Amino acid sequence: MKLANIIYENELINHNKLSYINYYNQPIEYDSLDKSLPTLYVGWSFMKKCNPDNSVIQNASVLYKKIVGNELYWECSFEESKSSHVNGVEDFIEHVAQYYFSPKYNYINLDPVFFQIVDIGDLMDILPKKFEVMYNYKNELLYVLSDNNIWNINLNLYRFFKFDIDRIIVTLDLRAETSYSDIEGEMYKKYYKLLPNFIRLKRYVIVMLSK
Repeated sequence: MKLANIIYENELINHNKLSYINYYNQPIEYDSLDKSLPTLYVGWSFMKKCNPDNSVIQNASVLYKKIVGNELYWECSFEESKSSHVNGVEDFIEHVAQYYFSPKYNYINLDPVFFQIVDIGDLMDILPKKFEVMYNYKNELLYVLSDNNIWNINLNLYRFFKFDIDRIIVTLDLRAETSYSDIEGEMYKKYYKLLPNFIRLKRYVIVMLSK
């Protein structure tokens, strides 16, 4: 699964290439790329030359690295600014998961108090009758993915309110096309090794599992 594009002319300094990034060491127009992936151009002059007919890029300000939020960014080449180049590329990498996931998915935390859920029937009425994926993290958190919606059910909170947790899990499992039970947290650890700085990783593991 790819989360972003990085387009560059000269080598990226102090950067180890990552499996979830598309790297293009050649001039490529932004309009020819998959725009569902956030993109970083490395090199101000290089970016301008790659996109002579793109008015958004041609009118971008050299003072702002964000050209289109969650979609398009630029950073200095090493020749243009050594410190800015090294720090800026790593900053893009650190935030790339947030750029990728947050615009694409609607996240709903099914707090029983806020949603006035008094029994399992109320909970089931809110959730879709059928959905693509369910992810169970340590019998502590349940995530349900349907289209571009992610529902979170905090099982610890529902335990506090004396809900039958086993019944919730079994009922939702019957509605899911695919279910993942991560009782030991090993699935989460796999993605944490790739994205250790992504503070909202748990809610999006279900998306990565579905790909």
